[in-house]
Amino acid sequence: MVSDERGQALSFEGITAAIILLAAVGFALQVTAVTPLSPSTSSQHVENQIQSSGEGALDSAYESGTLQEAVLFWDPDEEVFHESSDELPHYQGSPPDALAISETLNRTFATESIAYNVFIHYHTSDGMSTQQLIEQGRPSDHAVSASRTLVLFEDDHLVEADGSRDTVTLGSLTGDPDAGPSFYAPNVDDQGNNVYNIVHVEVVAWRI
Repeated sequence: MVSDERGQALSFEGITAAIILLAAVGFALQVTAVTPLSPSTSSQHVENQIQSSGEGALDSAYESGTLQEAVLFWDPDEEVFHESSDELPHYQGSPPDALAISETLNRTFATESIAYNVFIHYHTSDGMSTQQLIEQGRPSDHAVSASRTLVLFEDDHLVEADGSRDTVTLGSLTGDPDAGPSFYAPNVDDQGNNVYNIVHVEVVAWRI
């Protein structure tokens, strides 16, 4: 009889220990569960790839001169980028083929199902301001950015709607829409050294 009671006690202890072990394992799994919002190595790898692609696209556009042409693709009389609307001075969706940087951006992002916005940050007497160039939507929480700095000079020419060089130079513009044809970025040079402004072109990209 004593032996049976001892056996039952041992069996009960074994079952209790197993239950405690299973409960501990279940709790650990809940704590470490991976959800769709949890960061992962694979998602970070994708973000790094997109950022690298953006940096490569900007570097390529800078070397070829198309980055500067895109920044200068401006109608000083209408105060908008060529082929954009008066209500919205930048491009929504895919930019026009006439925009010099379009081919590079489409080759880099469009074929990979990646959306992007492009901004031009420039200096003012009060600090920094921004002119948007391309808008393709609201960035996701996993969007990444890349940027490239570009120096504009007073003798740089604007670019016409057909991609040719305009006769208008930045130095001839007022920087004040109320005083005549103007450029979105003002002339911040007060030293007479021909520098008009220093702009930072930023691409914000994310997977659709």
